[in-house]
Amino acid sequence: MLIKNKSLFIKLLACALLPVFTLAIILGLQKAPSFDAVSGKSYDWKSDQWTLINYFAEWCKPCLEELPELNALAQAGELRVFGISYDSLSDQEILDLKARYGIQLPVLKTSSLESLPMGLPAVLPTTYLLSPDGDIVDVLHGKVTIEGIEALLAKHQHEKT
Repeated sequence: MLIKNKSLFIKLLACALLPVFTLAIILGLQKAPSFDAVSGKSYDWKSDQWTLINYFAEWCKPCLEELPELNALAQAGELRVFGISYDSLSDQEILDLKARYGIQLPVLKTSSLESLPMGLPAVLPTTYLLSPDGDIVDVLHGKVTIEGIEALLAKHQHEKT
């Protein structure tokens, strides 16, 4: 009788632990989201740098007005800066948009947006600030400036230390 109970106990334990092991395997296989720019380059969600992600549209006047500021931030190299077209455009349409407006920062492919943890914003322009861990630490609505981003970045970097 003792052997039957021991056998039953082992079977029950195995059944109880199976979902735990399955979840551990799935989480182990899962990697941080990544996304692709229309340039063909891939980027990981997490980075050793802070990341700025800006949603814009060609029909949004404040979006076009902030592009020189975003280009300058991207060129400075102190943080990663990405653009995302609010409109679902093909890669070629995004490349044409970049050329038309002198967009120098990487613009993500529309197909990459499914892996991002944020959906389309309700207002434009909308800019997300992400920590190196990939956490969204701030959301800005409206036109951004270099000074405003630098102050926000300094605030969040200070909070992290």
